[in-house]
Amino acid sequence: MSRPVPRSAQGSLTASFRFAINGVLRTLCTQRNMKIHWVSGTAVMLVGMALDLDLASRASILFCVFVVLCMEVLNTALEAFVDLHVKQYVRHAMVAKDAAAAAVLVLACCSVVVFADVLFHRWSVVTESGDSVLRTVVFGVPLLILLSLTLTVPRRLPVLAFTTAGTLGCLAWLISHADDAVFSLCALLFAIVPTVARIREPQLLA
Repeated sequence: MSRPVPRSAQGSLTASFRFAINGVLRTLCTQRNMKIHWVSGTAVMLVGMALDLDLASRASILFCVFVVLCMEVLNTALEAFVDLHVKQYVRHAMVAKDAAAAAVLVLACCSVVVFADVLFHRWSVVTESGDSVLRTVVFGVPLLILLSLTLTVPRRLPVLAFTTAGTLGCLAWLISHADDAVFSLCALLFAIVPTVARIREPQLLA
């Protein structure tokens, strides 16, 4: 059982941040779609690190990635709320859950369209960044595989240590050749958070 938070601490700023972070980590541990969005978002960060995009393109891509993650968290919250109050099949509960899932799907599809549109209109940047693109493929594909394993394999600390070390090793090499600090920092965040979530999983799910 998780320990109750003292009433005096529930309204503090640090407690608010802690609860919010726990919500993200718990969603990442328990929701398959969140794991898919997380790995996909990491792939987008790697592409952003490899290409010299203009400010508008970078902002659009970053916004789309984080909005999709935000909507997945909200969808999880709504599903949990419905399940808490509805113990048997009710059509309105089904409609609410399906609508929330549809909102995530629409946003995810929109993000794919935005990302494809950016690449289409900046294709000259892609063709001029051959070395960066090749490096991203060579190190990015193993990175994404290891990150996926971190999120999905049975929770064993030696395995998590191996997948995390491999993920960070690949990422460190890519960051050393990247020029975009924002995408690099976001990619580092995307690489570290899954390990933190899996390490804390017993406490988060207690």
